[in-house]
Amino acid sequence: MSIVTKLRDVFLRLRSGAIEVSNHRYERVAREICELGKDHHSLSDEDLRTYCARQKQQIAENGPAPHLATFFALVNEVAHRTVGMRPYDVQVIAAVALQQGKMVEMRTGEGKTLAAVAPVCLHAIADRGSHVLTFNDYLAQRDAEWMGPIYEFMGFSVGFVAQGMSPEQRRAAYACDVTYVTAKEVVFDYLRDQLCYRVSDQVQRGFYFAIIDEADSMVIDEARIPLVIAGEDNREESDLYRFADHIRKLTPEDHYSIQQGMRNVNFSAAGLDLLQHRLNCGDLFDESNIDLLTRLNLALQAETLLKKDVDYIV
Repeated sequence: MSIVTKLRDVFLRLRSGAIEVSNHRYERVAREICELGKDHHSLSDEDLRTYCARQKQQIAENGPAPHLATFFALVNEVAHRTVGMRPYDVQVIAAVALQQGKMVEMRTGEGKTLAAVAPVCLHAIADRGSHVLTFNDYLAQRDAEWMGPIYEFMGFSVGFVAQGMSPEQRRAAYACDVTYVTAKEVVFDYLRDQLCYRVSDQVQRGFYFAIIDEADSMVIDEARIPLVIAGEDNREESDLYRFADHIRKLTPEDHYSIQQGMRNVNFSAAGLDLLQHRLNCGDLFDESNIDLLTRLNLALQAETLLKKDVDYIV
């Protein structure tokens, strides 16, 4: 490497901060993986399965660091035998970087799906769930079925979650060693689990490790869209009209005040006293009236701060 090239790399590193412009540190490990892989070519399928089980046991006991290259070479050989795909150097490099917690940029067609398999398998050994977050339901099902033979050969169960599945199907998929699922489905399942009264009704078993496909879209573009789930409310809709009617009878300044340029509104002591008398509910700040006070505050905000055809339309 010339001095000019070295200086250019140094300046690029200074400009780009945490972005790595050289793959040298990963290429060394990738070469070791490829060399070790040659030892597996002559093994029979049965011997290869036995070797897989032994490697998984050693990693479970000693941690992944001492066995990473050997295990990745093993996954590459299994991929070749089961789905007819032996990872290229660029895919091996990506797998090593992903295992180290890096965000990897790969061009279209370079094989992100296969590159993720080795680190996913490595973390699946912990038996705590290894997730692959895909961009849509189609990819979740396709990739789970496509890469499934690799996982199954190595003794891992694999499943996928898609829209329209029943709670029982989702629970079974999340219980697998490897689960392919979209970020949206994971979030909504998490929110629904928080509404369950019994642990047995929940579908997820907690989170341990995940690889994100299309990370730029998920953690930047999609992350700006909040995902919210609403619980059921069996109270009569007429309550809303009743509260709104009470609020309309209040007088500004006497019963409530607006501050900070029409951004905040609060009841006055006189306003609260009047509402307590009209609703015959006792102290609104009593624990049993917290929900009632919340609904009255929302009614006050809607009546005084929000204007039809300006802040909302019907």
